[in-house]
Amino acid sequence: MIITPKLFILPLMAALITFITMPIIRRLSQKVGAVATPGGRRIHKNIIPLGGGVAIFLGFLIAALFFNRATPEIIGYLIGATIITGVGFIDDIIELPPIAKFFGQIIAALVVIAAGVRIEFVGNLGHGNDGLYYLGFLSLPFTFFWIIGITNAINFLDGIDGLAGGVSGIAAWTLGAVALLTGRYDAAVLCFMLGAAAFAFLPHNFSDHPKRKIFMGDSGSGFLGFSLAVLSIMGMVKVAAAFSMLVPILILAVPIFDTGFAIIRRLLAGKSPFEADRMHLHHRILEKGFSHKQTAFTIYGISIVLGIIAILSVKIETTASIIIFSIVALALLICSWRLGLIKINRK
Repeated sequence: MIITPKLFILPLMAALITFITMPIIRRLSQKVGAVATPGGRRIHKNIIPLGGGVAIFLGFLIAALFFNRATPEIIGYLIGATIITGVGFIDDIIELPPIAKFFGQIIAALVVIAAGVRIEFVGNLGHGNDGLYYLGFLSLPFTFFWIIGITNAINFLDGIDGLAGGVSGIAAWTLGAVALLTGRYDAAVLCFMLGAAAFAFLPHNFSDHPKRKIFMGDSGSGFLGFSLAVLSIMGMVKVAAAFSMLVPILILAVPIFDTGFAIIRRLLAGKSPFEADRMHLHHRILEKGFSHKQTAFTIYGISIVLGIIAILSVKIETTASIIIFSIVALALLICSWRLGLIKINRK
């Protein structure tokens, strides 16, 4: 395990820059029309600026430049993240059609794949090839769908104050811890920076003062989702271990399960998988009588528990890790069923 000052200084820098630039981005968002107006499915009562994700991105990017690591993977990731954030901010301003946003995601994903960020193998339950199954040419579509899937999963999760930012921050720091334990120093530093920037956004997002509040918008959810997808590959999936693919799935289980059930639910109801509804995990918890902050912190708690399990799983044998993963997956399935996340609404 490598411990250097950059592990602490750069995340702190990312957090400070994010926090300090947030009011500037807030004013910029108002000026260019990147705002969320009340009405429809939105529950806020005032016009709230979007674009908080731009400040998160800037904090992360500036700190990343001081990291002084110009590997092809990191450069490709930063270029892809810039594309995702830029397209997201344009969408926050003029509300792009879904196909335009998806095209931006495709370009960003192809950039990082071309730079060498790829899922090259998955666990083979300990049979042959040292417990690994090498994907070969399938690594390209496998990586592509992982990046697109996680990017959109965080976007779907962004439904109440603090939820996407907090869950992303917890996931990023968990991925950072796993990367550090498995010797992926570059990925660890980037993960800690990403988590710090996400956490620095939360005070502004949770603020009850209408002149200080800001949403992350598509620029933020897109950047965080894309970053988590790419950094999970750089930090864990590329490690030659049979459990390598299961660890990021466990860390990102909340957005993965929430999005997976949303897609299944909508398809079974004969609707588009991208059609919004009020049956996500946070909606179901809110219906139990929890406040918005209580709901967010409840999901934080779930994410932290899953993160701890993921970290512990790295240091135990493969068979035990598979058993743990199976138990957790079963528990999540049961809880999702009881909460009604698969309930079909044909209205």
